[in-house]
Amino acid sequence: MDRSRARSLLVFFALVFALSVPFWVAGHFAGYLSDLIPIALPASSLMAFTPAAAALYLIWRQDGAGAAREFLRRSFDFRRIPHPGWIAAAALFMPATLFLTWLAMNVGGAPLPEPHLPLVVLPVFLVMFFAAALGEELGWQGFAFDRMRERWNALTIALIVGAIWTIWHLIPYFQTGHGAAWIAWHCGVTMLLRVVTVWFYVNGRRSVFIAALFHTMSNVAFFLFPNYGSHYDPAWFIWIIGAAVAAIVVFYGPSLTRTRHPAA
Repeated sequence: MDRSRARSLLVFFALVFALSVPFWVAGHFAGYLSDLIPIALPASSLMAFTPAAAALYLIWRQDGAGAAREFLRRSFDFRRIPHPGWIAAAALFMPATLFLTWLAMNVGGAPLPEPHLPLVVLPVFLVMFFAAALGEELGWQGFAFDRMRERWNALTIALIVGAIWTIWHLIPYFQTGHGAAWIAWHCGVTMLLRVVTVWFYVNGRRSVFIAALFHTMSNVAFFLFPNYGSHYDPAWFIWIIGAAVAAIVVFYGPSLTRTRHPAA
């Protein structure tokens, strides 16, 4: 990685955190967005758009308006994806793993309510969380990953970006009202989810769309877990997602792909 790329990465991460500060403050004073949506989502979650904003600003400043427009077009670059099976996998991965978690919690005797799936809100969740996912993945994958891949393998990048991503989420996690143990377990989940996101990204031939689709369905599945996410427990889920990530790493190796030219 040359110095200019390394510098742009550092500036990108610094900008993301700086732009997020007003949203963290808003989360402290404004609380939840519950007046708009029926889930416990802190106002600070609106920081989701800061990675794309930071990346767009840097690309526009360095390469001009044309490059910035081309960057935005990657939001719907699904034609890059080599096989529709990867799209299906990205859409179903999190609903499936959280369903397995629900089964495990039932077998383990964890207190759970009768499941209520409010399908009427599903279209709203899909649109809302897809917009937020693009706000993140244009930055994390489309900008940061693509500038790091010349130096590190995909797994290493996933762990580096995952650590930054987790730290970035810490204040919003505390603003959800959960205790320290829940937050610690969910930070572990967050790290693992970045590995899965990168796995889809490199096997989708660096498609931002597939990364955003997986991110969208992660949030949709979390907030449909009985009920509106109220009984999601990361201390249970981490073992399911951890087993899935371990299988991915063992089978695909540190490149997280078995294709010859995943980055075309």
